Amino acid sequence: MARYRQHFSLLIANILVPVGVVLFIVGFFRGRPPVPKPKGFDINHHAQINLQTAPFDKVIFMMVDALRSDFVYAEGTGFKYTQSLIRSGAAMPFTARAAAPTLTLSRVKALTQGTSQSFLDVWLNVFESESARSLAGADTWLSRLKAERTPEKKMVFYGADLWLDVYSDIFDRFEGTDAWYLPEFTTVDSNVTRHLPNELARDDWKALVLHYLGLDNIAHQGGPTGAHMVPKQAQMDDVVKLVYDALEQKAHLKNTLFVMLGDHGMTDQGNHGGASPSEIAAAMVFVSPKLKLLSSGLASPVPPTKNYEYYSVINQVDFVPTLAGLMGFTTPAKSLGIFVAEFLDLFESSDDRHRVLFNNAQQLKTLLESEYDTTTANVTYCSQLCGQCLNDLDQVLCWLQKADIAQREQTPTNLASMEEVYRITRTFCDHAQRLLNAPPNNPSYVHLAFSAAALVFSTILLWMTHSFSARPSDNGIFAFGLIVSFHGPTMFFNALVLNEQYYWYWASLAWLMYIGYKRLITGEHWLKAIAYPVVLQLISQSLDEATRCGSIVDYVHNMLSGHQVLFWIPGLMIYVSALHSVSRYLGLGSVTSFFASTSICILAILSRLSSAYRLSPTSFDFAPPWLKDLVSGTNRNQSLNIFWGGLGACLIAVVVQSRMGRPISRKATIVGVVELAALYLRSLTRPKYLVLYPIFDLQYQWLCKFSH
Repeated sequence: MARYRQHFSLLIANILVPVGVVLFIVGFFRGRPPVPKPKGFDINHHAQINLQTAPFDKVIFMMVDALRSDFVYAEGTGFKYTQSLIRSGAAMPFTARAAAPTLTLSRVKALTQGTSQSFLDVWLNVFESESARSLAGADTWLSRLKAERTPEKKMVFYGADLWLDVYSDIFDRFEGTDAWYLPEFTTVDSNVTRHLPNELARDDWKALVLHYLGLDNIAHQGGPTGAHMVPKQAQMDDVVKLVYDALEQKAHLKNTLFVMLGDHGMTDQGNHGGASPSEIAAAMVFVSPKLKLLSSGLASPVPPTKNYEYYSVINQVDFVPTLAGLMGFTTPAKSLGIFVAEFLDLFESSDDRHRVLFNNAQQLKTLLESEYDTTTANVTYCSQLCGQCLNDLDQVLCWLQKADIAQREQTPTNLASMEEVYRITRTFCDHAQRLLNAPPNNPSYVHLAFSAAALVFSTILLWMTHSFSARPSDNGIFAFGLIVSFHGPTMFFNALVLNEQYYWYWASLAWLMYIGYKRLITGEHWLKAIAYPVVLQLISQSLDEATRCGSIVDYVHNMLSGHQVLFWIPGLMIYVSALHSVSRYLGLGSVTSFFASTSICILAILSRLSSAYRLSPTSFDFAPPWLKDLVSGTNRNQSLNIFWGGLGACLIAVVVQSRMGRPISRKATIVGVVELAALYLRSLTRPKYLVLYPIFDLQYQWLCKFSH
């Protein structure tokens, strides 16, 4: 009976954990409330968009995935032609700051809706269900442009099929590219570009959206300094030249705005998702011969900067109202963006400039009223000096009041009063954006309460399960519970969420020292009990991953970078170790096990060498010609498919052996599965990180001895 109660409690506890997590997500990550119809602060005749005075009637929106700002603006990049356009004044460069999470789905939504996104997109970014991703009918610049400007003209798209899943109701002519085919660097982009000559020759569209994936694919496999990065940048630069030549030569494109931008940046490891300076700094370049009216050009390229900020810095969501103003359609209701002031001079009359700014202010005011109670606010105490207001909301309302007064009192003939109206209105928009950029403060406390109850009850059941087991009391459970309990509150602080690795770094050290202390009191020497695991943990982790010299990975890589043959030794050693471990636990007989493990390890090595050669041919300068020919001639995809097939066959063999009554213990079966999984992970690891696996093996052996 006790055993039944133990199993039942364990089952219920494991069900309650995901239930509690889902309830927390539903209750905490909630969208913004609906935006009501505008009221008050009406702009009267200025509220109407004047299509005739809008500088542009078409847009070419070219998104280059992971286009970090320095890839376009800094010295030593492949964007030579784009930099020449910046020098001539035909291109206006900006650093567009993205918000976390810096994932493609989140950035696509931010750049089309003008809104901040939630960490739910971390899941949706990899979730392949079209219905889960779909935002059909959403209020975006795509839907506004489709409905409000020349409805007879088409919306065209070529690129990552993510857009077709999200905005399935927008595009009239399109072709999607599989975003998951990561090993591809060239075809994934050439399939987009091949449509350009035909589209640039046609006059039946008003928006041409392009999304190039190749640069991001290269970064994920080889980092921002990989051998393929600059050639890929040059390929994208050729696309810019192709488009700009058409803008200059084709009459039907004379009023076309071309925008090349990145959705996010990347770290030095080629990753993204967080909020580090390198991840949030994306390039955004507006291109048109008309822009020469605004500027005689800027210096380009420029020296690299540590914070990746070049030229004017704007928020990424500012693109939405800027495009709306430049093309003469209304801004999406939930947009948090501000019209970029540098483009105001494209409007010939002060009345048009006035209209653009006040439309932006009206939209932000309406959004502000939907999220905050502004009816009872009293800002008379700080109406003269808005900076003295006690809170952010009062300060925003103070500037709103000033903008309202300035608008009523301004006269079209008084240029000084007009400039003051622009300044005050812009200040209101700046403060409103900062306030609205904060996460929506509308959690569902009912969901949060049930979530906490489910998780607390799950913890109680787990404790009861342990008590039913009749095992001796173990303080380790209490210590582990403390570590998890302290981790929970950190999830409510954004800075701690973004730097969660630091918590687990110190928590893992504390846990290892606790285990070491238990071994120490059993009589084991302190060097082996505590010093050994702590040193291994210290050299396998980095306290400051942003500093290249802070990690053992970078230290070993830099030390051996001039001696490539030495660089490969630790990597090949781990495959020899894996061969021994897999052969030992396959349980197919000594000869068969050795043959099977040797075959899959050789395939893993060949695919790894082939991948490394493809990413960085210079890393094989030490190799003789026959080895280079062997590696370059290896079909990576075929070898990987055979390797995965062999790995799956071995996994089935291990499980079948344990089920057929053979003399193989349950522990040996688990270890065999773990070793096969480890071999699979090693086949996916970048070469420079292979040096970590021997350290992990030593840590694993130390922990295994403790369990005996």
